[in-house]
Amino acid sequence: MRTQHRVDELDVRGGTLKVHDLQTGRSYTEPFDRLLLATGARATRLNVPLAPDAPPAVYLRSIADADHILDVLPGVRKLVIMGGGYIGLEMAEAFSQLGREVALVEMMPHLIPTFAAPMGLAVEDRVRANGVELFMGSRVSGLDKGHVVLENGAHIPADLVLVATGVKPSTDLATSAGIQLGKTGAIAVNSKMQTNLPHIYAAGDCAESHHFVSQRPVWLPLGDVANRHGRVAGTNMAGGQAVFPGVLGTAIFKVFGLAVARTGLGEAEALAAGFHPISQVVEVPSRARYMEESRKLLIHLTADRDTGQVLGCQVTGDDAVDKTVDTMAAALRGNLTVDDLADLDLAYAPPFSPVAAPVQVAGEVLKKHVRGDEPITQLT
Repeated sequence: MRTQHRVDELDVRGGTLKVHDLQTGRSYTEPFDRLLLATGARATRLNVPLAPDAPPAVYLRSIADADHILDVLPGVRKLVIMGGGYIGLEMAEAFSQLGREVALVEMMPHLIPTFAAPMGLAVEDRVRANGVELFMGSRVSGLDKGHVVLENGAHIPADLVLVATGVKPSTDLATSAGIQLGKTGAIAVNSKMQTNLPHIYAAGDCAESHHFVSQRPVWLPLGDVANRHGRVAGTNMAGGQAVFPGVLGTAIFKVFGLAVARTGLGEAEALAAGFHPISQVVEVPSRARYMEESRKLLIHLTADRDTGQVLGCQVTGDDAVDKTVDTMAAALRGNLTVDDLADLDLAYAPPFSPVAAPVQVAGEVLKKHVRGDEPITQLT
């Protein structure tokens, strides 16, 4: 294990690396037989005009980034977050709990733009209710003295700006060595996590995955995916036999107590993958309604109109969101239909679930539309 060392060059034909020791400044050549590229992803950098006295911009991609934010935070009263995704929302909660005035900017019309609109609206209501000011539907055009400036002309007071507009795969080392990237911009790999060069593997946030439902390559920079990538690559590099079966895009986060989760394809993604999707939103209790702990669950379920195959699910609420989305993930992995959902034999007792579990209710509602018994409501 060599920390504080950087690989500067990769010679795939000669099987060597050029390594730079950051502590001593020494560079040397290191041979390899098999190589794993696990270079991760990097934060998207701010690319707008900056006034000389503009508020400082920070990023959150590493522990070092977090330490830097904590160092500068004592002098910050007003904080603006760019980006309404997972990191932006989690940090909005964290900064609010630390007593800062928080504004969040999202260039799309809704927060969490990869989710269906009803899910985004639920998040917006919760975030606003906790004192975060939202600015949506306009890009940041620049940073001026004490302000973040939007394209629509709005000026938002700011002592500090957190840029949380996404990440990109770190592939410079791979591309310079002739290793192929996929359509997503990440490193293309097969089911054994091999690149186009069989003795070089890639895993984690720098590598593509195969989507189990769409049967297309996707890029999902998530910790659990990276862990599974690494296990498969490591097994094969050590002489074993392992295959990565694919991903469903299952993810979950929490903001101000509201859990938000998804698995599989959204309606637009399903349409792009060649399905004929229909979706419905159902509102159900998380447990028997008369139980004190019962909370409202909002479920957005998508299925194929022709076959009834479950394609994806999004869930938000204050209780049982993880259980619901995990059940749906298992249903997707098993290629279940909406009829199968309605007939699942799930555990019931009032403290844990209604008589008809949330996934069963969602299946019952959507299967009526698959069969054509009721008019279809298209959702976005």
